[in-house]
Amino acid sequence: MISKKLNILVTGIGGDIGIGIVSILNKIQYHSTLIGCDINNYPASKNQVDFFYNAPSAKDQGMYIDFLNKLCSKHNIDLIIPSSEIEIKVLSKTRKFYDENEIKLLINNDHIIDIFMDKLKTIKFFEENKIFYPKTFLFENFEDQLDYPFLVKRKFTAGSKGIFIVEDEQDLKYYRKKYSDSIVQEIVGDSEKEYTIGVFSDGNKTFNIAFQRKLGFGSLSRFVKLVNDPKIDELAKNISNLIHLKGSINIQVRKDEKGEYIPFEINPRLSSTLAFRSYFGFEDLKWWIDMIYGDEIEYKPIYKAGIGVKTLSEIYFELEEREEQ
Repeated sequence: MISKKLNILVTGIGGDIGIGIVSILNKIQYHSTLIGCDINNYPASKNQVDFFYNAPSAKDQGMYIDFLNKLCSKHNIDLIIPSSEIEIKVLSKTRKFYDENEIKLLINNDHIIDIFMDKLKTIKFFEENKIFYPKTFLFENFEDQLDYPFLVKRKFTAGSKGIFIVEDEQDLKYYRKKYSDSIVQEIVGDSEKEYTIGVFSDGNKTFNIAFQRKLGFGSLSRFVKLVNDPKIDELAKNISNLIHLKGSINIQVRKDEKGEYIPFEINPRLSSTLAFRSYFGFEDLKWWIDMIYGDEIEYKPIYKAGIGVKTLSEIYFELEEREEQ
């Protein structure tokens, strides 16, 4: 059980996931001190944490880990919650250090991270476990097996970065030359039939929530509609059992013309629909922390139907009022 208030460090607090994490933590109040960091000097959640630090890029693993370790020592950190893929990958490689120093990491196990942060390994996982998936080829093995348009995806992507639509032969030649180590994938269904499925398991009980979604503001889910379908429940539970999930993942699917849900990506982390899910009663961030500290998990859905819409707002820093003349 959580026997004391925690000192929690959240990384990437300027991104959509980081914003959601900070907002939810401030609601559940599991912390005595909330520390945030970001590569941007003015992240959106800067005013919502007790202490903020400008972080180096996690691409420089040595510098980034040294930065985190200094923060852990300075603030006696109990729990680190990374929000971006690259930070999760770096921390997964160094988790032994944090285990030895009794610092908890809110990340999935190495096996899950290794599979689902690699687009090709994800497809092989679907294939090996007889789960529907889009037709996918390595660029080196692709010989016009798909009709235009189709996708080129870098093996390691974050959100929609590194994903390109190929409309014609000219596009194909360009991407084949520029990203020869990528995968080529068919486009299943259309954007009106895209769904995001949040899945959480404590190793015994598995819960899921699904939204039909529309993207906007870049690659964010700007519109979500709660969906209840036994086929989605079955898919979520099947994948959770196959990977022995103890934590949270997010499955991206599209529905084909036969009414089958075709997964095309799994994010082994909290997702950008985190705040939507929490509002609907699916509190996977809270549950994950509860699980780490030995508390029981309970899911009581609040709504049987509903729609959520993401909005834009403004945040201001370092304002100085003018003196009256």
